[in-house]
Amino acid sequence: MLMLATFVAYGPAMRNSFVWDDTALVLRDPLIRSWRLAPDAFREFLFLDATASNFYRPLQRLTYIADYAAWGIARRADAPTAKKTGAPDTGDEADTAAVQRAAQPGWHFTSVLIHALAAVALWWLLRVWMSAGGEWWAFGGALVWAVHPLFTSAVTYVSGRADSLAALFVFSALALVAKAHANGGLTTGDRPGARRIIGAALCALAALLSKESGVAALVLWLVWICLRARRDARSWMAWIAAVAVAGGAYSALRATAARTPPPAPQEITPWQVRPILMARALAEYSALFVVPHSLHMERDVSTKLTGDAATTLRWARLRELQTLAGFLIAAGLLLWWRWSRRRAPDAALALVCAGATWLPISNVVSLNATVAEHWLYVPAAFVIAAGLFTARAIVAMGGSGQNATQAFQPVGRGLTGWKVCATLPAVWLLFLFVQTWRQQDYWRDQRRFITETAARAGRGARMLVNLSQLSAQDAQPARALELCREALVIDPKLALAKFNIAALAFRQKDYEGALAAMGGLESSPMFEADVMVLQAAIERARTGKPRLDLLGAACNASGRMWRIARQYPLAVAAAGKPQRAYEDILAQLTGRPYRAEAWRLLGQLAEEMGQLREAARAFGEAANRDVRDDVSRERLGALRSRL
Repeated sequence: MLMLATFVAYGPAMRNSFVWDDTALVLRDPLIRSWRLAPDAFREFLFLDATASNFYRPLQRLTYIADYAAWGIARRADAPTAKKTGAPDTGDEADTAAVQRAAQPGWHFTSVLIHALAAVALWWLLRVWMSAGGEWWAFGGALVWAVHPLFTSAVTYVSGRADSLAALFVFSALALVAKAHANGGLTTGDRPGARRIIGAALCALAALLSKESGVAALVLWLVWICLRARRDARSWMAWIAAVAVAGGAYSALRATAARTPPPAPQEITPWQVRPILMARALAEYSALFVVPHSLHMERDVSTKLTGDAATTLRWARLRELQTLAGFLIAAGLLLWWRWSRRRAPDAALALVCAGATWLPISNVVSLNATVAEHWLYVPAAFVIAAGLFTARAIVAMGGSGQNATQAFQPVGRGLTGWKVCATLPAVWLLFLFVQTWRQQDYWRDQRRFITETAARAGRGARMLVNLSQLSAQDAQPARALELCREALVIDPKLALAKFNIAALAFRQKDYEGALAAMGGLESSPMFEADVMVLQAAIERARTGKPRLDLLGAACNASGRMWRIARQYPLAVAAAGKPQRAYEDILAQLTGRPYRAEAWRLLGQLAEEMGQLREAARAFGEAANRDVRDDVSRERLGALRSRL
């Protein structure tokens, strides 16, 4: 029933495409294209062909490998192609815009399936937690969590799948812990309990390998021992062993994985401001949890310039009211916890679990945003659990006659307080279901996602740049340039806006304007290589001669980003030096032979030079690293017939 309700609520997601970070994590990641590369998923951080990150999530990448093998990547029939007659295949996703308009039902089916399994794991945890007589309470809580629209950014968004994976293993780990400590603590010779503890440790490791927030499995285990189980030596030893196994294995895998250091954060929130942001975030999350409306990415509770001075002042005043509301909500939660300690101890435990999982994303430390809807994915489950335990305690109090008459007086003809309390949750659940269904359209494709985010979140600098890129795709360079300049008014340091202005100027053959717009970007770690590629293109357009020195420097500065690293060998091959290009690609593959596109390009160059055996080997390597590389398999078959 849970899985059916989840698939019905998220049914419209099957018509959606790839958006936002899906371009980097799905379309450009070379490690998801073959099961042969599964070991490499544990050797590399995410965003291999994009701006480097601190995200080590190999299990997320493994699910993408399965999806790519099962479903491939659908393309619209009107997808353009970048391959020109006589030009080598670059291996780039030249039709990215058309791919982002094509429905990808298989990928979204997998995401919804993982969320449904996480809901089942939550139901299992609540069922164990509530013991006998709590089956339907557990089902109701898991159902609310499964269809809550606040989590669509973790479910409908393919790149958000890490949250669902981590939650699946966090809930499973805690359910196993609860089963192992069903009688208050572990007992000597308790083999089923020992097996559950081992299973919980493995689930904790899987949660960590899904997302960094998976450490919550070990933290919640500690909370469970301290507040619910007997604090005996065996319980503590089991937890310490789990920390040693899960933490040690995860740390070893993470430490030995290859990574490019990510760019340093542009700004760090001062300590004195963080309590204010914590209060605002709490108020924002509380409002969205109770009445989820206008859900979107790019949320921010900090006070920043927004349009004119009057608009900024009005928003600043609203933020101050939000700060006050946050502190009042925090006080209310504290009172709820104090009330629950005596009357509903499990509700108090659930509130502590919610606080433990919310604290890391509460702004107590600086993150890449002040608030994000999908961050509440796990904490909300424990808030729901606290509500269930509280409601169950109140019902028990009413059933035993403790103030039941005063608590539930008739409120209308034929309608009692009990009926109201039964009707309101049902109406709220129906509202959540409808909102989740409607929210799927927000993620329809890249164009709708960007335009809707700009409309709901406001025209922030980042969204203005994305709107400018849509205008550029629509062949509206003047509009695209205007949007980039508007973004720079809001954020004068936004390097992406400057680079886009330079790229737009280049397309309009305004080479001086392009060079002026790139001023200062040469020292940017994010755009150093891109700037050199654009400078080389400008020099070629002016003189007709390739700047191989600039392209070579860009290749060296790009790290492992193929979209830049391929520029140098392509230019060398176009200059009539295929052997030199062949050697450069071969050098790039040394130490990182996982890229099918590079092997395919190597095969094309070898075939052009008449080196048929080397070409066959290269095409064979490409086919081994991409289960859907039919081009390489076709060329390999043709070459074998000639050898």
